[in-house]
Amino acid sequence: MDKIHIRIGSAIDNQLVIENSGVDAYHLELFSDSEGNVFITDLNTKNGTFVNGRLLNGFTILQFGDKVVLGQHHLFRWEAYINKKSNLVNSEKSDHQKEKVLVYSTAQHKKINKQLIVIYTLIIIVLFMIGIVID
Repeated sequence: MDKIHIRIGSAIDNQLVIENSGVDAYHLELFSDSEGNVFITDLNTKNGTFVNGRLLNGFTILQFGDKVVLGQHHLFRWEAYINKKSNLVNSEKSDHQKEKVLVYSTAQHKKINKQLIVIYTLIIIVLFMIGIVID
């Protein structure tokens, strides 16, 4: 399993941005090591992070199926951000059968959308200019 380190919160400079009233600017970190252990760390939030209904103080190791809630209401599906076929989830799969999950944050999505708008605008301008030249 590849190592993963993701900072999560409502601030735009997190690797995963969650826009929710119960999510602090820098809410938690999710880390996995090469052995498949997944750690979650609360970053001293005012709204709290709950693992299986218990307030997280500091860090803990997550087990497949653990329920993580940010603040009082936001269910965080942490398994989606680790290697889906890791030894944590399914140990009978070999290394070449493992699938990787792309961490795709809202910030990255907004950046890509802005880039696409610029590209499409340029294409329209070029097509418009070609139309003028042909007429």
